[in-house]
Formats: sequence, structure tokens, C-alpha cells
Amino acid sequence: MRCRTFLLGLLAANLAGCAATTPSTPLAEESLVVLNAGDGTLTILPVNTLESPRTIALGNLRGMPLALAARNARALVTTGAASTVAVVNLSSINFVTEYRLAPAGGAGGAAFVDDTLAYITNTLNDRATRINLRTGDTASVAVGRAPIAVTVTRGRVYVTNANVDLVCAGPLPCVRGPSWLTVIDPDRNEVLDSIPLPGPGNASAILVGPDGLIYVMNSGPGGNDPGRLSIVDPVLHQEVGSFAGFGVLPGRMASDGRERLFITSESEGLMEFNTRTRRVVRGAGGGIPLLHGVASAVDADGLVYAVEAGGCGTGAPGRVRVFHPDLTEAHVVPAGVCPADAAVVNLPPLP
Repeated sequence: MRCRTFLLGLLAANLAGCAATTPSTPLAEESLVVLNAGDGTLTILPVNTLESPRTIALGNLRGMPLALAARNARALVTTGAASTVAVVNLSSINFVTEYRLAPAGGAGGAAFVDDTLAYITNTLNDRATRINLRTGDTASVAVGRAPIAVTVTRGRVYVTNANVDLVCAGPLPCVRGPSWLTVIDPDRNEVLDSIPLPGPGNASAILVGPDGLIYVMNSGPGGNDPGRLSIVDPVLHQEVGSFAGFGVLPGRMASDGRERLFITSESEGLMEFNTRTRRVVRGAGGGIPLLHGVASAVDADGLVYAVEAGGCGTGAPGRVRVFHPDLTEAHVVPAGVCPADAAVVNLPPLP
């Protein structure tokens, strides 16, 4: 009996070894996504392979692309005064859905709440719009003056209110005073709180750091007035740190997911702030020079991608300069015309 049991077990094992196996799901690839405003495209570059960049055409958008947000295989592209947002399938050659927001409201920054909900700032009418990406339904809520950027953490949405006059005649921003954050409950689409940001105003960039704190760049009015970096505790709902040293009109930020925060600037190039030591590592006068630097992104290996817009008015393509973690330059990747924003995401391979 014992021998028969052994033989039956051996036979079952052999049959199992001969059975058809289900192919394993291909692993996602980390990819750099660059938004090209001049020609209305996205450049997709797998960062760990030798594949050439591919291009996704955004189609006939109703305005010029302005800002990018990406989550898994989807991206949101806003169009500024055109008041539309495009939802792009990054795993497809050409699958773009465009949604119209309230007329004359504008579409500034964008952020995913989850796979279903996203928020868009309406800079021109002082509101933020929640969009259901499955149904296309939208609902807006009043925030502060001139909301520009938005991020999500701890189940709440945080909107930067730049507090600028959008119809002034200046070439520089006409800042009315300090900025603040509006806190929104995305489930009810209701404002919960307001967080002051003492400083030069014109809060134009925001992200959640690896330490769970919120980092806001108050770009200021330009001229001789430098910008400041605010650190906000999303639990206490208050500013817990403020740092200068980034020069005039500092712009977008990117985190390496550890302790390094990179800031791009037209005048100062690529700068760095350490979130652990709270020290400006590369500030005004010490940044890596860029040709019209507009954005940056960092991959899991610590490679830094600095996006240069180049000569937007000439129709010449921009480029992405890739730096090792020690910020020595590795190589250069071509982008489309007038790149404006960038992000790193994990994408499944194309079918």
C-alpha cells in the first residue's frame, strides 16, 4: 500500500510537470514621460533599457499643453486657458480622451487622488475641479485666489493659491500677498481648512516629500525678490519650515523618494535641497546651468532628468539631460518641441 501511494504521488508530479503553464505577467518598466507643449506630444523613454524613445500624439487639443501628472499607465495633461484636460493611456500608441471643464475657468495643475478621481486647478476662476475618470463627471469647489498646483496626501487634496493678479500688465507676476493652501476632502468635494504660507507669494509648485511633509515653492514676484520653500505638516495643518536661497522665480520640483529635492529655474538651472538635513545643497549661484530649465524627474536608481525647453519660439526640439546621482552628466536624450513638464512612472510593456 505504501509503495502504491508513492507511485501515485510520483505520477501526479510528473503529470503536473507536463501541464501547460500560464505565462507570467510582464514586469512594468520605469519610464520617463516628457510633455512637449510645442508639438502636442508626449515622449516616453524606458529608463533601464536601450529602447529608443517613443512618441504619443495628443491629438487636436483645444489649447497648448501646460502641465502633466502621471499615475501608473495614465497621464493627465492640462491646457491652461483652454479649460480642458486630456487623459492619456501611456501603454497605448494613441488613446487620448479630452474632457472640457467650466468655460473660462482654466486648467492649471493636476493630481490623481486614486485610479478613479483626479483634481484640476481652475486658475482663472479660483476653483478646483474633481473629475471622475470612469464616468467623466465633474464637480468644482471654490478655493483661493489663482490656484496653480495641487497634490494629494493622507486622503486630502492640497491646492496652492498663488494670490496673483492674472490681468495685470507686467511681464513679471503681480503678487497681491502671501499664498496659502486650501485643503479639500475629495470624497465630499468640500473645503476643510486653509493653511497660511508666510512669504513672497506666488506658490507655483507643490509635492509630497518622502518624509510625508508637503513642500511648496513660493516663487515670489521676481525682480529682486527671491522665492522661498515652505514645508507644511499635513497633520498639524501648518507651515513648519521656510527656506530661501533659490534665487528669483524658482519653478517646479522633483523628489528622489529619499531625501533629495530638485528645483528647476530659468535663471539658476538645477538646484538641490536636502529634506533630511533641511539644507540648501545647491542654491542660487551654485545650480547646474540649464538652457531654459522647466522641469526635472528622478528614477529609482537616482538618475536625475533635467528638462530643457530650448528655443521654444524657433520650433527647435528641446532635450533631457540625464545626470548620475552625483550630478555628473551621463548623456542627453532628445525631446519634442518646447517641453514643459516631466514625470517618472512604471509602465507595462506595449502589447
